[in-house]
Amino acid sequence: MDKIGLDQGLRERRAVRHYSDAPVGDDLLSEIFELASWAPSPGNTQAWKVIALGQEASKDVIARFELAGWESVFPVLEQVLRKDAAERPSFASDGDTNDTSAAAVDWSRRVISMYQGRFEVKGAPRLVFVYRTVDRKRYANLVFLSLSSLIRRAWAKPSLLDGLRCFFSSLRNVPVLVRVNALTRTFGLANFTYALTLAAHSRGLATCIQSNYLNVQRDLRRYLGFGADVDIVASVLIGYKAADALPAPEIFRTRKPVAVDWIDATPGVAVASPKKERAYEAVG
Repeated sequence: MDKIGLDQGLRERRAVRHYSDAPVGDDLLSEIFELASWAPSPGNTQAWKVIALGQEASKDVIARFELAGWESVFPVLEQVLRKDAAERPSFASDGDTNDTSAAAVDWSRRVISMYQGRFEVKGAPRLVFVYRTVDRKRYANLVFLSLSSLIRRAWAKPSLLDGLRCFFSSLRNVPVLVRVNALTRTFGLANFTYALTLAAHSRGLATCIQSNYLNVQRDLRRYLGFGADVDIVASVLIGYKAADALPAPEIFRTRKPVAVDWIDATPGVAVASPKKERAYEAVG
């Protein structure tokens, strides 16, 4: 297999929902998971865990839960289509209809048509869930350690009044610390999920990161026999792309220029040159 460079992989990887029936073996998935495990995580915690469904189990879960997960997304998809139709009057849902008059379009039908033609999963991909274990005791310990540290700092102050001021002024930072800690752990799982798609792409496989299963996570956990401590953060389809797979509609493929605030001067650094407005243009 030809090696795929990083630049090429970043630009060519696409979300694919139409797959062939060719099986993806456990050994290949294990190789992909190992590559993805080199993704960065806060403090090298590597908090990610994976549920890998077999070929038939993947078919079963997709058939039972995919549409239910999408139903809550349909109103959002309709707004995207309406907005794009307003900005591009010639837009006709990429071939779904030739009538561009907003008053005459059945938007519900258009949404269902786009879902069935573009987004509904076809073929036999493997379905993988990336999750973390909810550890409430861990956060309780974090709060306890933070409060203990605040008490020691306050106790070291020269007077009781100074100690109380120090304690209560810093107390508001404890909820922020807990929230930031939870967010950074999520960042690590997001890094792993994206790295997983790149690793699969480098092995000739197609992928699609999906969030629709999160909308039915409680029922999905119950169906698979997992408890509430399993917090699914992403689902990924992995398989071989079908020969007749349709590309995603153009509105979901374009890349916008990256908005960058270039800062040359700060309150502590003065520069003689005036601020320049620059923009980084994404390619592709």
